[in-house]
Amino acid sequence: MGTGNWKAGSGEWGSGRAHPAPASRFPLPASRIWLVFLAALVLLAGCGFHLRGQADLPFASAYVEAPETPLATQLRRSLRAAGRTLTERPEDAQVVIRLTDASRHKSILSLSGGGRVREYRLEYRVGMSVLAPDGRVLLPPSDTHLVRDYTYDESRALAKEQEEIALFQSMEQDALRAMLIRLRFVQLQGGVGSGR
Repeated sequence: MGTGNWKAGSGEWGSGRAHPAPASRFPLPASRIWLVFLAALVLLAGCGFHLRGQADLPFASAYVEAPETPLATQLRRSLRAAGRTLTERPEDAQVVIRLTDASRHKSILSLSGGGRVREYRLEYRVGMSVLAPDGRVLLPPSDTHLVRDYTYDESRALAKEQEEIALFQSMEQDALRAMLIRLRFVQLQGGVGSGR
């Protein structure tokens, strides 16, 4: 007999060709997709950010002087993951990492013809400097300024709100990455004046 496949209930032989599975009748809503994406980002943040080459950080201990923000928490976790000791007092550390002016800003980028918001701009800014315990500046102050634009749709308000949260978290991760790279250039010897 032929090599075709028997079609159950039809009394006929098929051609033997594979047929693609029908598309799902219940596609995952966009809001559900963003929830999954957001959960993944939260898990990543909870583990701390691990940068290749962290072992090259030129100090063994640090004190992080910063308000209690997600970025400061992630920086501490990353330093611990790199094998660095975090001290309770600045005088007990080789370096004092100072974070300043961490801020988020949201502004309207463009409007539709009917006066409704079409695009938003998100901005994240944070400053960092590194001092010796005696106040000498080991790494001068610098700002990290990040910008993300995204389209807005009132009919998908929940999904867009989740997108905004995810974008801010992404910018925090980018800022953390930039900080860890800059920390590799700390000069423990020398330094200038007092940064306090």
